Amino acid sequence: MIGIGLLAPSEPRLTEPTEHEIKALATRASRHDGEAFSLLYRMYSAQVFTFISFRVSNREDAEDLAHTVFEKALAAIGRYQPKPAQFSTWLYTIAKNCIIDHYRKRRLPVDNDVEPETAAGEDPYGDPERRILMEERKRTLREALSDLTPDQREVVECRFFFELSIQETAEAMNRTEGAVKALQFRALENLHRLLTLSLIHISEPTRPY
Repeated sequence: MIGIGLLAPSEPRLTEPTEHEIKALATRASRHDGEAFSLLYRMYSAQVFTFISFRVSNREDAEDLAHTVFEKALAAIGRYQPKPAQFSTWLYTIAKNCIIDHYRKRRLPVDNDVEPETAAGEDPYGDPERRILMEERKRTLREALSDLTPDQREVVECRFFFELSIQETAEAMNRTEGAVKALQFRALENLHRLLTLSLIHISEPTRPY
């Protein structure tokens, strides 16, 4: 029986594996090889947490959901087929559905999260000033992402938060690679414009009344 020893979200990923190595590990894991599943966990745990933490601002909730993603993957791994789904896009689909379920249970819109929360005395970045700066950057990016179209937002999440390739993103979104490239171009163009406007707004001096 497979068991998982979950690592901290900040633990670095292993050396970048080849597509063939991932497919071989996923095939072994689907045959209930615990060592293979543990290696896949170590390869993908950081990017799963990064993806979730940008959709769920409360760190404790994000950590719980990351655990849930791998618990669901473990429960379903025996049914995983290397073709047509690659392991990365299969795992992305599980993570995306976990986030949707999280908001449904709370009866909240998926794209409207609360402000970031930090438990009393907790300092996830090791420095209070750095924590404030990082949370402010994440808040600004979340606001900019919310102004993109759903497809543009998803392509950014796939490519830069979940770190999927163009091919994997096309598979996850059921689009052609050309469509994904076009979506990514427009998304990054719009993000640049929105973030520039946000920086201009922040830097404007307050007018005295």
